[in-house]
Amino acid sequence: MANYVDKSCIKIGSSSIARNWLFAPATYLVDSFTPFVEEIYLPVVATEPGSIKFTFYANGVANPPVKKYFSKIKSLYYQKDKLLTQQHDNVYLDLRAYSPGNLSHSIMIHLPLALTARAYLLSIKEQAPTLIFPTNLPAYVHKLFVEIGFELLITDQKVVGKLCEYEVSSVVSIRSILPDIIKDLLLGSDFSKELLRRSEALPKKVFISRKDTRRLTNEAEVEEVLKQDGYQKIYMEDYDILDQVAMVSLADSIVAIHGAALGPLVFRSLFDIKPLKFVEIFTPAHMANVYRVLTYQLGGKWIGVRGKLWPKLVEQAYECESSIVRQYSLLDFEVCLLSLEKALNNFESPSVG
Repeated sequence: MANYVDKSCIKIGSSSIARNWLFAPATYLVDSFTPFVEEIYLPVVATEPGSIKFTFYANGVANPPVKKYFSKIKSLYYQKDKLLTQQHDNVYLDLRAYSPGNLSHSIMIHLPLALTARAYLLSIKEQAPTLIFPTNLPAYVHKLFVEIGFELLITDQKVVGKLCEYEVSSVVSIRSILPDIIKDLLLGSDFSKELLRRSEALPKKVFISRKDTRRLTNEAEVEEVLKQDGYQKIYMEDYDILDQVAMVSLADSIVAIHGAALGPLVFRSLFDIKPLKFVEIFTPAHMANVYRVLTYQLGGKWIGVRGKLWPKLVEQAYECESSIVRQYSLLDFEVCLLSLEKALNNFESPSVG
């Protein structure tokens, strides 16, 4: 890398997230005579501190991520990795790492990097960055970034020219300031106005279910319980990406199975609306704090519901290698209706805590 021009650093602090309730299925593990819903008071968690460093180069080279062995051999055979030289005067930001094809990743990792890089470049009198993404980028992620106001270059080749490089201590640390980045750099934008316009025709109490993986085996029963409380079942893939973002970011109440479709929650920071009520349903094979943390940052109320265990999960629950602890995370599972109802009732008249 040559011709260093300028650099900037964003320091990221840590903050604590309050305790929350998680309701697990009714079992005889609480009382050997009568099954009770398990009420688990989750511990305080802290967001991760870190930093994001940007460096601008007048002449740089953006290399694609290292390929796996067989993919690398195949790409060499077809000569797909020859140098791609850009003749125009764009500044490039390479966002091909960290799985941008995952909607939640693209919103919670790549978007804040793009927004803060744009702010940095404009502060040194450079133009906004053209974002480099891989050729397997889903069309809906492509559309989302274009609607937010970015130009994209889709390629798996090397790119030369003006380059804005970033160094992030940990992508997880970005979550600590994610809502602030979105609010500071997108508030009042045409994008936020379009979300508000679209939300007018969308439901405000939604049950986000799944079609392909991590499905509920008793979905019909869950839907019936939620319908009585005014929730409308939706599958996110049935909607345009902007409708997905508008629905999640502007809903009053959400019940959803944990997954990437919940990434758009972060855009809620753009709007002055009442606090979100959010019940997050987990397969016991994949537990995570990401949306619990985000809901707290947004001033909403989060309650978790964990599905029923099955024998293989019991075997690994007490001792398991970290590399395989989520090996069953995409399997279908059943949720206990009693624990779901308890979560819903807790919003109106908290009986725990």
